[in-house]
Amino acid sequence: MLKILPPNISNLIAAGEVVQRPSSVVKELLENAIDAGAASVSVIIEDAGKTLIQVIDDGCGMTPEEARLCFERHATSKIAQASDLDSILTYGFRGEALPSIAAVAEVTLRTRRKGSETGTETVFTPSGLVSQEEAAMPEGTNIAVRNIFYSLPARRKFLKSDNTELRQIIAEFSHVALCRPDVGVRLSHNGKDIYNLRRANTLKQRILEIEGKDMGKELIDVSTSTRIIEISGFVGNPQDARRSAGNQYFFVNGRYFRSPYFHKAVMKAYDKLIPEGTYPSYYLFFSTAPENVDVNIHPSKTEVKFENETEIFELLTAVVREALGRSSFIPTIDFDHDTLPDIPAPSQFHYSKGGGGSFGGGRSVSGKKVDYTAILPETVDFPGHRPADAAAAEILPSAEFSSSGQDVAGYGHIFEDSGTAGSGAGVLQISSRYIATPMRSGLLIVDVRRARERIFYERYLRQLDDSSPISHQVLFPCAVTLPPERYHLLMEDPGRLRQLGFDIEPAGDFTISVKGLPEGFGTDEEAVRKAVDDIVAALMDAGPEGLGKAAAREEMARKLARAAVSGTDTRISGDEARLLVDTLFSCAEPEISPAGRRCMFILTEQDIERHL
Repeated sequence: MLKILPPNISNLIAAGEVVQRPSSVVKELLENAIDAGAASVSVIIEDAGKTLIQVIDDGCGMTPEEARLCFERHATSKIAQASDLDSILTYGFRGEALPSIAAVAEVTLRTRRKGSETGTETVFTPSGLVSQEEAAMPEGTNIAVRNIFYSLPARRKFLKSDNTELRQIIAEFSHVALCRPDVGVRLSHNGKDIYNLRRANTLKQRILEIEGKDMGKELIDVSTSTRIIEISGFVGNPQDARRSAGNQYFFVNGRYFRSPYFHKAVMKAYDKLIPEGTYPSYYLFFSTAPENVDVNIHPSKTEVKFENETEIFELLTAVVREALGRSSFIPTIDFDHDTLPDIPAPSQFHYSKGGGGSFGGGRSVSGKKVDYTAILPETVDFPGHRPADAAAAEILPSAEFSSSGQDVAGYGHIFEDSGTAGSGAGVLQISSRYIATPMRSGLLIVDVRRARERIFYERYLRQLDDSSPISHQVLFPCAVTLPPERYHLLMEDPGRLRQLGFDIEPAGDFTISVKGLPEGFGTDEEAVRKAVDDIVAALMDAGPEGLGKAAAREEMARKLARAAVSGTDTRISGDEARLLVDTLFSCAEPEISPAGRRCMFILTEQDIERHL
């Protein structure tokens, strides 16, 4: 049987769309304060918003009648007729914020209209209006939200840790602070200021106040104006691309929004300028006629729809690319990066049979004379090089390459002693990237970087699964100051970080003290800062579920293994090469890297004969 829901139930359903967590309340109240014309706004938080969320502004304020009416659903001063929806330039306009908040918390609203002698205090709870009376207060509005979800224990139970909820609040605060540098904003948690930002003269000044002064070195101006849209703001220097995607913001007409589609447009402009798996910073502001964009397609208004999305996509790519070109950033090839081609199979080399000659004079390849002295890499390294007679006398028993002397993943037959001289004559390093060593079946060629990545991946995964951390202590603890959001992300689960080998402690003022790092990471100051950036990126990608699921732990181990070997020197000595091969074959899957690429292949005698 159909029936009309009572107001208290319908309000709770609507509140579920608008108020999902404490950060939702901060967003709505902060935007209301900006819409009220405030020049200064303070946000006071206790217990990550679970106990108190208070927003104080010096805006226009409200009359006693408006203070009561604003708690009625769909009460708004910004829309009078349907056509007004096409010209919205304010944050809030649907009149759902305050009634939704009052449906799940205790709300005390103190407000005084500009020019009025006194103000009004209005108290609402989920049951409705409690009281309204005259109050002495400065002009503006002071709204306090206490005990969010106290009447809904199930909803309150699903709130995350204080660090997680506070991080979400900081993110919402930053969105408003970035798009309105002309407004002074302050965020305080448990009596301590997180941000206290005065009115800024420029957008760049506000960005530096939020992200830190070091950000100024990497910002590049972006600006263009067309009949469709105006785009302005900043993009990051490709050399400063990070492994975490934290500093990426889009705004349209002063409103923050998310857009994977436009993100692809920006990344397209950085193609071949940044390493795979890294992200540039960007702060991009769109300005367009209100009728060309729909901001009403999502309850939180963080998703918008543009009328000319395809044209804007192409324009965005072009303007970012032009800005990067203006700054003379030329793409370079990173020979140490793991995006290098796979090791070529022997069948890929085709030599013509004609045009013989001595080795020194060259041999005809595809009908052309080739100078082999130019082909041979200069960086070929012969660790422990000896004269021919000495090298022949120093033979490494092939059995040493097996960790247990047993068949490891089907490779045991490779290491069987053939009984012939030279069956383990040493290790050759090629181009500082590969090592080659003779085996019974032929020549084993190993990609050093991928082999190390496989070894570290399995090691980190074991540490996450069985709580047996291996940590290298740094000589002197390194202090690293982070933006508040990233600081609280690291502090959400320090126990899990210790499992991985990160020995990190809070050191005050959003600074951490790094005392130890997982095996494989460098311990100098630059390496420590890079390691912190890597773990932050991995935690951000893990999402709200953290490392609770096996798939998330595998992804974390994969990212850290890649970070551990990234940028490291792959030149190794003969003994180190032998140990690397030995350790690789003790892995569960020695043949492939965590990214699914080949770590090794065997050049057989038949392969060599076929090409000689």
